[in-house]
Amino acid sequence: MKGMVRLNDPAEAARQAGYSQPSSQGGALMRRPNVVAQIQAEVTARLRTEGAQIGVGTLIDISSGKEFPAGARVLAARELVKLSGVGADTPDVEKSPDMMTRAELEAAARSIRDKLADLEGGVIDLEPIEATTAPPTSVFD
Repeated sequence: MKGMVRLNDPAEAARQAGYSQPSSQGGALMRRPNVVAQIQAEVTARLRTEGAQIGVGTLIDISSGKEFPAGARVLAARELVKLSGVGADTPDVEKSPDMMTRAELEAAARSIRDKLADLEGGVIDLEPIEATTAPPTSVFD
């Protein structure tokens, strides 16, 4: 299973583990729910340890590296701030759709549909003009 966690290739992982028919036996193992669950747990653990260290280290390197463009440094710094929890009380100005939850996407879609409906209505609300006692004598009155 360690090979599968590293390689994500059932046949190669079975070959490295010493199975006689790695292609068929690797595939057969991946059809067993307990094996798949164990691999998923190990991959998650690896992401939370090694992956987190690499990711945070890379963000730190980019945000502090003068050789990187300013935009890349700002984005890396912004991600570090988010990960640290600093400024968690202040919501993002605008999330991109790929970062939104289903509920956020549905709310945004409703808002956009409402705005479109307002635009399509074609009705402009006007306030009545109060009549004056004497009609204006020129356009400058």
